[in-house]
Amino acid sequence: MAMQLSTAVLESMGYQPLPPHASISARFHYLHVYEIRGFSVDEQSLPSRTGAVAGKQYQLAVGASVNAVCRTLIDDDFADSEPEWQKEHKCTPPYLVVHLGPTDQHTFAGTHAKVDEPTIITYDGFPQARVELHAWGQDVLPALLAGLASSFSLHDQPVKFVPTDRAFYGVASDGRTVLDTRFLMSASGYGSTRLSADQTAERLASAMSIASHMKQKVARFYHLALHEDDPLKRFLYFFLAIEIETHATFSTIDHPKQIAALVDPPSHAVATTRAFFNNQRERWTNLRDRFVWCVLCEWPQLSDSDVEDFKRLKTIRDEIAHGSLSAPPSDSVLVVEKLAAKLQLPAP
Repeated sequence: MAMQLSTAVLESMGYQPLPPHASISARFHYLHVYEIRGFSVDEQSLPSRTGAVAGKQYQLAVGASVNAVCRTLIDDDFADSEPEWQKEHKCTPPYLVVHLGPTDQHTFAGTHAKVDEPTIITYDGFPQARVELHAWGQDVLPALLAGLASSFSLHDQPVKFVPTDRAFYGVASDGRTVLDTRFLMSASGYGSTRLSADQTAERLASAMSIASHMKQKVARFYHLALHEDDPLKRFLYFFLAIEIETHATFSTIDHPKQIAALVDPPSHAVATTRAFFNNQRERWTNLRDRFVWCVLCEWPQLSDSDVEDFKRLKTIRDEIAHGSLSAPPSDSVLVVEKLAAKLQLPAP
């Protein structure tokens, strides 16, 4: 949470009371920086891409230099000294940077600022801009990171996008940059595959397509799983993503049409045959039957082996729920992640 500093402390830090007649207005942006673990690129920065999730736009770029990537996105560096920044955050290239913004125009709501400088520095003066960008990120980032994990991890070994740093800044009506600071109180080796620029661009495009179509509830649990280190929680979050996707997909299927396409009834009892299978389908309330039916009707990217994997994963989930198993087998955590990713791929 943000610390409230006294007027004396703020003024000792060089902040001055803003005169009553003065006003600062700005539109704000957020940069989210992620260290990429699992592949590398040679280019300092690949071209930026623009996408949307739930009607909210974003821009992203990937590269071996965080400053080069930010110059691609916003025409400015992220860090004064990139080597020092890397040392401070204990990170290595490549990087993904996601840019959110600009927000609506916001007016300064604080008391103290440093305005007699090329860069305006305020102290916790734009809380509503932070709220707006936080909500923006809640809409975009879970689906986008899930899409990235799905697109990249299915081709090679698992790829992780690790939150590393972020920057909140505004652009004032006179063109100057606004840095709104606040002090926060808080408690609190991997393999790599080299990808060409074309391979990276192809997988970024796939990831952004996945993100734009991913169901928000699925994205929420997928995102929780990606950032969970505990194997039990990671397994359960990924399985919940699969379960939600299955029930949601099942509800959209035109069942009579699919039955007619899959079942060739005998000529002497066409209506009886179709009615029989329709009645059977109405009894498919359990997750296993619904998953199999979705594979037959909507998920051509899945195979017999994926169905067998799902059945094993569901048995493990049930044993955990009934208390007969305290933790999932280590290999099952990788299998459930892979299966959750496959469900998000477009049909071949």
